[in-house]
Amino acid sequence: MYWYSQKLQKKFYYKHQALRHDKNVKFHMSDEYERYDWTTEPTGTWQQKLKEHAQELRDTHKYLRLYYSGGSDSQTILNTFIKNKIHLDEIAVVRMSPTDDFDHESEREQNQVAIPQLMALEKQIFYKTKIKFYNLGYNEYEKWLFKHFTLDTTNIRSFHIFFPANIHKLVAGINDYDGLGNINGIETPRVGKDHKGTYWYFVDSSLMENIISPEDNTEAKQINFFLDPVLLSKQVHMIKKHNKYSEFTPANFDHKKYLDQNILGVCRDPLYRSISWGKQGGKYWGNPKSQMAVQAAPKQLVEKYEDIMQDHGIDLHCFIENNPFKGYVGKLSRQYYF
Repeated sequence: MYWYSQKLQKKFYYKHQALRHDKNVKFHMSDEYERYDWTTEPTGTWQQKLKEHAQELRDTHKYLRLYYSGGSDSQTILNTFIKNKIHLDEIAVVRMSPTDDFDHESEREQNQVAIPQLMALEKQIFYKTKIKFYNLGYNEYEKWLFKHFTLDTTNIRSFHIFFPANIHKLVAGINDYDGLGNINGIETPRVGKDHKGTYWYFVDSSLMENIISPEDNTEAKQINFFLDPVLLSKQVHMIKKHNKYSEFTPANFDHKKYLDQNILGVCRDPLYRSISWGKQGGKYWGNPKSQMAVQAAPKQLVEKYEDIMQDHGIDLHCFIENNPFKGYVGKLSRQYYF
């Protein structure tokens, strides 16, 4: 995934850097996707495709770590490995708090879903899989904001400091495993319809924190599980054929309705326990967990974050409501008709 400047004939892997050079850059998903036949649904069931991809990852990595949050994406991946008795070397749960309060409301998903789910699965996984908890507190926030958080070299823009793309910068030695693969779930594709037919697409903002350069991924060792083209194709065909399919377009997209009607129970497993976060919004861009974290954070961390965000150096029209704290205006990928 990258942004491309037609004017400069150049790829950019970090959106801020791309916009500095050309505010009209286009978002590209993958060169591989341009060659893939999306019109033909992969044969076999969804469960078979999940199993095949999980086994392929197992066969090609010496150490597999799953970042598990308790959300529908990582839950589906965890279920796939367990049901098919495919070994995971490690299941990682990450909690964050700029005040070292890891029972804070912002960590409800980890504390009320992920950890209880792993305890319930203890007999099935603990004897062969490491369960590790990574608590990122004040020291990690300070390290990220004062040493690593520069707009031109990261796509992480919110106060939410952890993603598989950057945790190796916060936890020394975490990726020091031969043949490591860090598996993470990822946003589902959006499916729409127009006069030419049915298509899938992504908005760059839904994937941004997972986008890094190939060079940086040699250290991050990130695997975006659901972006495998076979899995992606199977998903969009399933969504299209599902009897609750809603023909959302980019102009009328409703994230909650799309998730409830088109995703859960179709190409994502049921949640172990559902957590409601309320509405998106607030002064700073990011999900409700990020908003809670910044509200609780010490003043010096928030001020450093604000200083970096305000020193952006690009056209304000690149931001939602001309406000750097609201996030970049999203750019759509091309529409892949199927």
